[in-house]
Amino acid sequence: MSNQQRFKYLLELYKDNVISIAEHDELFELISCNEFENQLTEAVEHDLMFGADNDMADLPPHIAHEIVRNIYKAEKHTSKFLPVKRKIAHLYTWIAAASVIVIAVSLSLVYNFTNHTTSTQFAALIPTNTITVKNTSKLPQLVTLSDGSKVTLASNSSLHYSRIFAGENRDVYLEGEAFFQVTKNPMKPFLVYYGNIVTKVLGTSFIVKMNAKTGKEEVDVRTGKVQVFENEKMLGFANKFDKALTILTPNQKAVYDEEAHLFENGLVEKPEKLLPNDTAAVVKSILVFEQDNLNKIFKKIQDNYGVEIVVESTNLYNCEFTGDVSNLDLFSVLQTICIATNSTYEVVGTKILVKGRGCN
Repeated sequence: MSNQQRFKYLLELYKDNVISIAEHDELFELISCNEFENQLTEAVEHDLMFGADNDMADLPPHIAHEIVRNIYKAEKHTSKFLPVKRKIAHLYTWIAAASVIVIAVSLSLVYNFTNHTTSTQFAALIPTNTITVKNTSKLPQLVTLSDGSKVTLASNSSLHYSRIFAGENRDVYLEGEAFFQVTKNPMKPFLVYYGNIVTKVLGTSFIVKMNAKTGKEEVDVRTGKVQVFENEKMLGFANKFDKALTILTPNQKAVYDEEAHLFENGLVEKPEKLLPNDTAAVVKSILVFEQDNLNKIFKKIQDNYGVEIVVESTNLYNCEFTGDVSNLDLFSVLQTICIATNSTYEVVGTKILVKGRGCN
């Protein structure tokens, strides 16, 4: 029996709850060598999704890989603390636990596929003369529109757009997730229709997606400014002025709460420095400090990221910091400074609040 056949055999025993302790240890030894990762992923995708619910067959492969890794890490970590006799009882819960993970991830990532009513209603809004591009590959796909705008389409996502934007607006319709880099044209706004929300821009870059943790529609802004509002055609408002609306600037996001009909604004998961447009801006983006007070430091960080920083006590401005944090991300920069000044920070909406007694 070859190693692949042996692995498949052990995996079947594992899933059928008839594996012995010795066979269990052998299986995870094979998993740890990473030689059978693809085979394991295929098995998880097939047995935990196709067998349980055919409507959940659109789970992206990278999510399946993450599930496999999480299951393996959890099993390996737990085994250190469990007596040998309890190992086999513990592993029997793998299938049930994994099934819950698959369902939860599927609901958050394939909203338009699982909500048939909403999907059908949204499809009715898409003009019949549009071009449709669906990314069926596992890698992002670049789509260039007639106005020069670029759309990076995520796997298993679809974009509907006109060959030529002849009307007052540049309308596109998205199912799934995409990163937009919009060519500036103040005379012809760019509108992205996505389920219950519409994103309006003049020229910027942003992401439209379904939040993987909450299952809610989300817009993340990279550069420029966007306006996000409810799609009255989907929600049936009698008066379009009743719809919820919010404005986002770089490194901000809006998560749409369908039940409450409102947008919850916050910071994106990984804020990035604003793109410099000249040499002076590049120099200012270098975060090197030498006995500079926090007032000066926070202003420079704000200029770099476009994120407002407020302090609980103005005594914090008296504190000084020395160091080069140019290559750190925003939250690592803040954590480094806070450790050095005996303070802490937290994200409050679209702002960062720094707490501490400060310095005399």
